[in-house]
Amino acid sequence: MTKRIVVLPMFLGLALSLFALPVSSPEENYLKAASLLLGNNVSLTDRSDALNLLQLAAEDGFAPAQTALGTVLETGALGAQDAQKAIDWYTKAANQGDWIAQLSLGRIYFRGFAVPRDASTARKWFLLAAASGDAVSAYYLGRLSDEGAGNPNYQEAAKWYLQAAEAGNPFAQERLGRLWLKGLVGSGSKQEAYVWLLVSVEFGNRHSSLTLQSMEGDIGKNGADAARRQALEIRDRILARRTSQCATWDGQYDDPPTPPPLQVQPACESLKADTSAN
Repeated sequence: MTKRIVVLPMFLGLALSLFALPVSSPEENYLKAASLLLGNNVSLTDRSDALNLLQLAAEDGFAPAQTALGTVLETGALGAQDAQKAIDWYTKAANQGDWIAQLSLGRIYFRGFAVPRDASTARKWFLLAAASGDAVSAYYLGRLSDEGAGNPNYQEAAKWYLQAAEAGNPFAQERLGRLWLKGLVGSGSKQEAYVWLLVSVEFGNRHSSLTLQSMEGDIGKNGADAARRQALEIRDRILARRTSQCATWDGQYDDPPTPPPLQVQPACESLKADTSAN
């Protein structure tokens, strides 16, 4: 009897001490999940633990975790794909102002992935992401304005292409140059078109090389030389801005571009948070 009386208080004390242990916050769970996914040889245990931590943080309403969980479900990065659940989590995060979720939703509706293609809904989400400074969304907005079914708005397209072009998107640079070349925007200056097509080539888009060669006779040697100087200035200005981990990611400058992958989302989330604060 005496032993039971002694053991009971000890058990109660242990239970109370366990309850008193600090509980990880949703942000801490999200960051732990991100750290488990770093590196090239992530174990199955790490993947499972990361998924559980993301689920906990997402269910607690932490928007970056909801976005990451949406990415996991959209891509099947940690298991089975489930596009509809991905859209649900993206929507929760996007409604909290998460720009990666807004971009991801816009791209889903732009492509018609797992949902009917819906340009209006895509534009809604892209506009919100672009307001945070996202150049990928700006590129898509340019496409939506440029390719509007029977009613393109070239001035609007040029505005968005310019935002994406200044961030280094070579396909936006090419599209902007072609709008100038066709006389659809601006003064119809072929030299200005030449500048942006040159910048596009500088950033790895070779589609414009033949067009550039055919234009040299139109703008003359002096015009071509001036355009090259201007193109190099633009290139250097763009490269000087790439100072953070979120400045570039695989797929950002594809055609069409992709949202930030899971591994760089924490850096991109904090970058946009810092930008908004300033």
